[in-house]
Amino acid sequence: MTLPTDTFLYGGDYNPEQWPEEVWATDMALLAEAGITSVTLNVFAWASLQPSADVYDFARLDRIVRTVSDAGMRIVLATSTAAIPAWMSLHHPDVNRVDQRGTRRRHGQRHNPCISSPTFRTYAAALAGKLAERYGAEPNLVAWHVSNEYGGFCWCDLCAEGFRGWLRSRYGTLEALNQAWNSAFWSHTYHSFAEIFPPDQRGDAISADTTSNAAFVGSKVVLPGAALDYRRFYGAQVLESYREEKAAIRRFDRVRPVTTNMMGTFEDYDYFTWSEDVDVVSWDSYPAFDTSPAEVSMRHDLMRAVGKQKPFMLMEQTPSRQNWQPYNSLKRPGQLRAQSWQAVARGADTVQYFQLRQSAGGCEKFHGAVIGANGSARTREFREVAALGAELGRVGTRVLGSQVEHGTVGIVFDWPSRWGIGFSAGPSVSLDYVNETLRWYTEVSRRNVPVDLLSRDSDLTGYDAVIAPCLYLLSEATIAALRAYVEAGGRLLLTPMSALVGESDLLFQGEAPVPFRDLAGVWIDETDALPPGTRVPVTFTDGGVHAASGEILADVVHADEGTQVLATYAGEFYAGTPALTFRPSGGGGGVLYAATFPCGDGLRATVDALLGEKAAGVPTPDGVQLSRRVRDDGTVLTFVVNTTGSAHTVDVDGLAGTDILGGGPVEGSIALGPYGVAVVEAGA
Repeated sequence: MTLPTDTFLYGGDYNPEQWPEEVWATDMALLAEAGITSVTLNVFAWASLQPSADVYDFARLDRIVRTVSDAGMRIVLATSTAAIPAWMSLHHPDVNRVDQRGTRRRHGQRHNPCISSPTFRTYAAALAGKLAERYGAEPNLVAWHVSNEYGGFCWCDLCAEGFRGWLRSRYGTLEALNQAWNSAFWSHTYHSFAEIFPPDQRGDAISADTTSNAAFVGSKVVLPGAALDYRRFYGAQVLESYREEKAAIRRFDRVRPVTTNMMGTFEDYDYFTWSEDVDVVSWDSYPAFDTSPAEVSMRHDLMRAVGKQKPFMLMEQTPSRQNWQPYNSLKRPGQLRAQSWQAVARGADTVQYFQLRQSAGGCEKFHGAVIGANGSARTREFREVAALGAELGRVGTRVLGSQVEHGTVGIVFDWPSRWGIGFSAGPSVSLDYVNETLRWYTEVSRRNVPVDLLSRDSDLTGYDAVIAPCLYLLSEATIAALRAYVEAGGRLLLTPMSALVGESDLLFQGEAPVPFRDLAGVWIDETDALPPGTRVPVTFTDGGVHAASGEILADVVHADEGTQVLATYAGEFYAGTPALTFRPSGGGGGVLYAATFPCGDGLRATVDALLGEKAAGVPTPDGVQLSRRVRDDGTVLTFVVNTTGSAHTVDVDGLAGTDILGGGPVEGSIALGPYGVAVVEAGA
């Protein structure tokens, strides 16, 4: 399902309940001046819309919907169910979350309901239905926005009982559950489902931090299989709550897409399980001052992967600064434009902000906004937003609906593997799943080789190479798919902490990597955890790499006859043993095993070995990204985005067409100023 509009949506969150009604008309005029075409309403208004259990008051929302519509802007309408009203917390304590220490929370903050509470679920679906009934026929309505940035967990008795029911459905018998969890460990064998509780701090959570309210504090647990299942259960509960609100909307509006805003690499829930339920993926992008441009692109690509590689909505970004990060630096002049076009290049069909007007108070009052507290169009923030709005208004429709070109390389991102590594005690606290994925993404994208993020269940057809960093936890279906990919001529790269356990976090028995032992042509003897700041030198057998090393983990492996040893360790007691191997299979494919996480020249050489003749990619200056989107008629849009504060000249063989931003012809060379952007359009 696509957005029902032929206008590029450029807008963001507007919270009129926070300021006097007298400013609405002035705000609309300013927003129109900034080129804003859409307004997201009603994100956090539940307490105003429903002041008591049986009373609804839509008068103010009616007026703001009319004000926005009269201004000619599209509306994304939220359901307001991300923060419950105080009366509900007081009269229905079951809606309040219980934290990991067993303390029931009072009303406050946001993301505060227990998702297992039937009271919350009933009220939330009822409100969504009433909103759809009242506003579903609004001609300017383009999408529904359920809740907001779902996150967190609850550990109450309702959740415990729901978890037990979920386990009965998953395992059928206690015998099967005990076997899956290896619950004989530390005398955890269960003889009744009633004996099972969520793994909180009162039970199986392992943490030195006993003061934090964070979910899964410290991440380590006695039985990782149980913790994995609780994440799966709770994520399924959240998704079911979303489905209930969506169903309530669908009773009155069967046309507009329904979404909820995701958060990139956010850990709590497996976003891939939402792929069939969100009609269009939307997400909130908030890079910090030190977030690399590659990581920003990777997050965009991950969200596009959740939507099965279809265009997505950039639902939120800040016009300039955040307020909740340790250091809320301003975006430099031109950086907002570059980051916005970077999002479009990676698949965004909207550019939206939090927030359109600065909050007068509350913990987000210092967050950037299109209209500041001064209500002026004179600020740099406003002027840059307006300049981008004019640009998108002029050319945005030429991008709408085009698809990011299919990747040459696929990189698997797997939430269950991330959770499993996090729950495990060992081998190193330095091991960070997202950073290890980013390591490989950064090197591939640096070459401007087309790359997609993939789920464990993605179709691997058409990828020359697939990288599976720390793909720790495998299902039988994933094993079969990866084996079939290699046997059909694909090239697969595995790393430390890959292919070690099944879906319940039980170690595969045999020589690791057990599921791919024959295809990889190596077996792991033991794994060394390298202390912080320590690297083990690596020597490539062709003699052409001189500054290679590995960090964090070093698998000590033995290669079978017929396995090519491409690099060996040059330090530690395992010096001379393989650090990188390749086991060829039919059709030019095979498995590369990187026995350590390579750094510097070693990383570059490893990707060279993986990609072979396609390793060069499209060279550009450091920090300049090049990617393509393709329209249905075959027209190619090449995006060249300078993510740096320095000017660059980019020479690309064969690049020819018209820069639709600058208006001039392009023939191989483009001059980009600091944070400059070019979008080169070329016919089929």
